[in-house]
Amino acid sequence: MAVAEMHYSRKRFLVAFGGALGALGAILVALYMGGVALAVPLGGIGGFRIQADRVELQGFSLTPRVGDNSEREVSPAVRNQARTATIYGLVVSKRIPIPEAVPGAGGRTFVVELSGNEQPVEIQGLIQDATYLQAGSFSASGLELDEAPPSKRESWEQSFYQLAPEVVLTDLDSMNNYQFANSISIPGLRINVRLE
Repeated sequence: MAVAEMHYSRKRFLVAFGGALGALGAILVALYMGGVALAVPLGGIGGFRIQADRVELQGFSLTPRVGDNSEREVSPAVRNQARTATIYGLVVSKRIPIPEAVPGAGGRTFVVELSGNEQPVEIQGLIQDATYLQAGSFSASGLELDEAPPSKRESWEQSFYQLAPEVVLTDLDSMNNYQFANSISIPGLRINVRLE
């Protein structure tokens, strides 16, 4: 049985890998500068995960949404919006499977994690589409759950909504396929990239 050898140019690989890391760095710098849509999927594969110890939202609303993502043209989600968000212990991660054909890394997973230091992350004008959300606790002041009558709905998405002046979530774990922020401040930004 003949064994096929695969040859690749180390220089080409390093140039491509460096370009990919540069593009990722540009995305993260743009995120830091504000007014950024993190319309992940990064690289077109799956969503991204957000974990946090505590999330404080002001001017909160939640509505249903059906949109597309990298996996499906029709994907249900909930759209969370907040005028301001203060997030403690934020970790944003993205896992990208590497095709088997990639020399030296095939079959592994490329993992990117973004986090800050112990100071809170501050966000203005947050919009986020979540496909999964779990929290250790949820508290809200003035929570309103309602639906608009059919005659007053501009779209089906107004058939159900939640509103609250203040919401607090602890031990948050969510999967998301879209996030936008008018401005964001991440003290002590750290980016960790690894193969698993």
